[in-house]
Amino acid sequence: MTPVPLVLDCDPGHDDMVAILLAAGSPAIDLRAITTVAGNGTLEQTTRNALLTCTLAGIRDVPVAAGCAEPLVGVPRTAPQVHGASAMDGAELGEPSVAAVDAHAVELLAAVLEAATEPVTVVAVGPLTNLAMLLRRHPGAATAIGEVVVMG
Repeated sequence: MTPVPLVLDCDPGHDDMVAILLAAGSPAIDLRAITTVAGNGTLEQTTRNALLTCTLAGIRDVPVAAGCAEPLVGVPRTAPQVHGASAMDGAELGEPSVAAVDAHAVELLAAVLEAATEPVTVVAVGPLTNLAMLLRRHPGAATAIGEVVVMG
C-alpha cells in the first residue's frame, strides 16, 4: 500500500495530540506537514503543544508551522474549560526541543501542495481558518488537494 500524502491542520489540545501521534506513526500515512491554528487554545499554545508532542514522540522530520491566530469573522474562542489553561493541561510534559519552521502555516500548506506529485489529503481537526486562508491566497492550490477531512 502506498502511503497517503497528508497534512494535519490542528489546534492541539489532548485530542489533536493523539491525532499527531496516530498520523506520524501510521505506515498508511506520509505526513508532509503539521500546521496549527488557534482553537482549543491560543495560537501560541496550540503551536507549543504540537511542538511538544513532536518532541516527546521523536517526530523530527515533519515541518510544523503556526498559522492563523483568530477566525476570519468574529472573535477568537478557546476551550480552557475542556483542555485547561495551556490547552493541554494534565501532565507535566516539559519543554519542546523541536522548533516551528519560519513560515506561516498557509505558506507551508501552499508549498507542500505545490511540490506534490499526487493529490494530498488535508485533515483539519481544528477551526478551518488556515484552509480558508490557503484557498483565498492560493486558489490554485485546491487542484492539488485530493480530499479534505474535517472533524465536526
